[in-house]
Amino acid sequence: MKTITSYLLWYALTVAVLTIIFRYFLSFGIENNSTAIITVSATIYGFLMFASGWYFGHKDEEYLPIYDIGFRFHLTTYLVHGAITLLWIGLGFCSKNEDTDISVNILIYWGILLLIHFLFFLWSRKKTIKNLDKDDLFE
Repeated sequence: MKTITSYLLWYALTVAVLTIIFRYFLSFGIENNSTAIITVSATIYGFLMFASGWYFGHKDEEYLPIYDIGFRFHLTTYLVHGAITLLWIGLGFCSKNEDTDISVNILIYWGILLLIHFLFFLWSRKKTIKNLDKDDLFE
């Protein structure tokens, strides 16, 4: 499958490492009732996820100029983050004070948003060819 590029795989590895670190500090902050640790870890995680998506997304676009409105990266983020979160909970690494239902609900709501993104992806793919409007190709 040519849409799985080395940049997407490096992004997935980066997301995995960042998510494991985030889950550790999130559970630590919840265990110690530290709003500061929870807030700082979530903020840093969000920033680093955005930066890695931006970096690898631009590299990927230069390598494989397909128009996918970021769906492949969104799907990768969801799968990796979701798998690590579910494993984290399932293996008992989460805090005793952690409400695991919140993490599961986040994955459900995120999955709904991913489905909407997928629908936009399908709609935009039919209207464009490699970021070019079909009407502009033929006059």
